[in-house]
Amino acid sequence: MIAIVAYLVWRIYGNRAALESLTLQWDLLSLAGALVSCILAYQCLLLGWVMLLRRAGYYEARYLGVYARIWWSSYLYRYIPGKILLIVERARMGSNVGIPASAGAALTIIETLLSILAGSAVSLLAIAYYAAVDKTLVIGVLTLVVGFIFIFPWAYRVFCRVPFINEKYPELKTVALRTQDVLIVVLPYIFYYLLLGVSFFLITKNLQLFGWSDLAGLCGIYALSHVISLVALLAPAGLGVREGAFAVQLGRLVPPGVSELLAIGARVWFTIVELLCYFCVALFCPALPTENRTDRT
Repeated sequence: MIAIVAYLVWRIYGNRAALESLTLQWDLLSLAGALVSCILAYQCLLLGWVMLLRRAGYYEARYLGVYARIWWSSYLYRYIPGKILLIVERARMGSNVGIPASAGAALTIIETLLSILAGSAVSLLAIAYYAAVDKTLVIGVLTLVVGFIFIFPWAYRVFCRVPFINEKYPELKTVALRTQDVLIVVLPYIFYYLLLGVSFFLITKNLQLFGWSDLAGLCGIYALSHVISLVALLAPAGLGVREGAFAVQLGRLVPPGVSELLAIGARVWFTIVELLCYFCVALFCPALPTENRTDRT
């Protein structure tokens, strides 16, 4: 991870002449649109988790603000390698509002799988940017996406029927999804990738690098790099892995040095918006019920 980041920085420094040729033109409308689309993107992730809670029967309208606090507080734990603490904290905090710990952990894993599924689907938009597209690759990705939609619900139900799992964690059966559930719940994750792509595109409009015809392709390119970082479990929040994959793809569109700068800049931009959303939730959303009881004592 450190080596990848160091290499990207070295590439930026070695190609600084290309950076000097960039024309920066601040457009407040584009910046505002980038901010709004990015904020909406992260709310799509929260919406996806809430939809999963509803499908599992654990959703209560009175806890909506608490759900936001739980999701955002645990989401930032993905910066710890392995993402294990994200699952642990989501399950621990969810138990305060009636979500069994095992079901909370299972929902978090399902959330990650749906994110990979959605990202794989959106990444197909990047095909237009490759001169020689291997049709077998496209067919392979589509097969995996469709196969997951049909196979995962069946495989999960089989897993829940294993005697040891059924006896020790019977509540896992409550989060079993049907095929139609997957098709519905995956939609917020698809919009998440599309909105992040829009946000990145609007930021780069200030550098006058891309036109509107590039928007769909950029959404696909970012989605693909995001999926690669999700698969790399040991990288904290995919740090380094996502930037490396993003820079390689952008390198087909912009000069060396510029692609690396855009990849790192995208990480900085999205992280700033994440922190902004988290602090807003921390300020305005209610505390967990156990915290309220502690305060009264």
